[in-house]
Amino acid sequence: MINKKFLKRQNILLLILLFFSIAINQYYGNRGIFPIEGTAFFDTAYRILLGDVPFKDYWLVSGFFIDYVQSAFFWVLGINFQAYLLHASLMNSLLTLMTFFFVKNLKLGISHAFFYSISFSILAYTTSGTLYVDNHASLLCLAATYCFINGIIGKEKKNFFLIPLLVGLAFLTKSAPTIYVFILLLPILIFYIILKKKFSLILILFTSSIIFLISTYLFIFFNEIPFKLILQQYFYFPMTIADNRFENFTISTKNIFLNFKFIYVFLIPIIVFNIYRCFSIKKSYLSNDFFIFLSLLGFSLSLMFHQLNTKNQLFILFLIPILCAFLHSQVIQIEIKFKKVFTNLLIIVCIFFTIKYHLRYNESRKFHEMANINFELSVNANKIDNKLNGLNWITPEYKENPIKEIDLILDTIRNLKENKKRKMIISNYSFLSSILEENSNSPSRWYISNGAAYPISNNKYYEVYRNYLIETIKDKNLKEIFIIKPVAKEELFRYVNPECFSFKEINQITTKYELVPSCKL
Repeated sequence: MINKKFLKRQNILLLILLFFSIAINQYYGNRGIFPIEGTAFFDTAYRILLGDVPFKDYWLVSGFFIDYVQSAFFWVLGINFQAYLLHASLMNSLLTLMTFFFVKNLKLGISHAFFYSISFSILAYTTSGTLYVDNHASLLCLAATYCFINGIIGKEKKNFFLIPLLVGLAFLTKSAPTIYVFILLLPILIFYIILKKKFSLILILFTSSIIFLISTYLFIFFNEIPFKLILQQYFYFPMTIADNRFENFTISTKNIFLNFKFIYVFLIPIIVFNIYRCFSIKKSYLSNDFFIFLSLLGFSLSLMFHQLNTKNQLFILFLIPILCAFLHSQVIQIEIKFKKVFTNLLIIVCIFFTIKYHLRYNESRKFHEMANINFELSVNANKIDNKLNGLNWITPEYKENPIKEIDLILDTIRNLKENKKRKMIISNYSFLSSILEENSNSPSRWYISNGAAYPISNNKYYEVYRNYLIETIKDKNLKEIFIIKPVAKEELFRYVNPECFSFKEINQITTKYELVPSCKL
């Protein structure tokens, strides 16, 4: 019989984890903003409420899952920045609670489960704070990995049913790292089914996969999205980016070792321990611990490869408490001297790494390029609009004078409101559509000059995007296009004829381009 006192204590700890993991993400998500990344899903979610459809109404190199979930948050809670942050915060909270039960299932006790979960919540979504595709997809893949582990330990088949659904949603968030996780974890799952003779799981996994595929097809069908657009935007074009990155992929001591030292501290002992067990214990490869080891190893290697390939800021720091907890669980299973000292040392190392990366990525906001910013200069973004209330506005672009940037944005908003013609807004301030309460008709989620968001001139799908942009301008009968710095005018004129536009500088950051009638774009 379960001890009521134990359950009460566990529930109190879970409540603390729930509120802490939400609160810490809300707090740091409000600490400055890097517009291109920090507001990327704000307007697209709002535009969905206006009736826009991904792929048809804006080019989509990353998935639409976040957009639709965020549109639901806006529909329920209103269009505001705190509702935007809450989406990421709840994701942080959900995976924190799943981490608690993962550690608890490792038989470390609820105190250790609480400790490792707190560490996880500090290093998971909080390093970004705002919605970010890599974090979101990785955490959905982690949820699928946890379901596999829980299915092994608890022998509950519903966990296996959730795996294809979670991996599918991760893929609809971002294809990479999801595809890497899938490639490494699928053989482990097959290996488990065959060696354990769990053939009934095949039907469960197949059924779940079919449900996901049918649901995705129905979404595409009812939104009348041509498959051609999906293939071009979400498959063919990203493959050219991946090919280019693979060609330029370099192996160096810094890339392979120094960037991931925080992982190797735990991962190398885990690998050594499990290899030793395979050779010293008969049929240890059939144990639950071995399959947990394989799944965590596959998941970790997938994210490490993706991190190296994308060359983004570190977003896989949440592996620290997960791997530390698993190593801790393995240490307590063996007979060694000073076991207590060793496990305490593991906890100290975990605390050290958690504090170190908390200061660097949460306090200093390094993930969003704000490491050298004085946050005391920040200003409440409600000066721009009440929808942004609570956000402490300061950006890398105007880190010395956020008020100046706010004044320029307000002047831009005034001009946009006064202009009644059908227009397109090309900007990385991806909240203007919701503030104006009209469709920005922006052809892309974000604007990156290196060709990672849409094809540029040296890409074989350049003409596809060029035609897509021109058709958008024509089909929506747009008369004016506003380009707001730091987005450069080349993000428009590398695709259309500049002679077809007259221009007027609105202010230091905004230029209006008016389309000349009957000119061939």
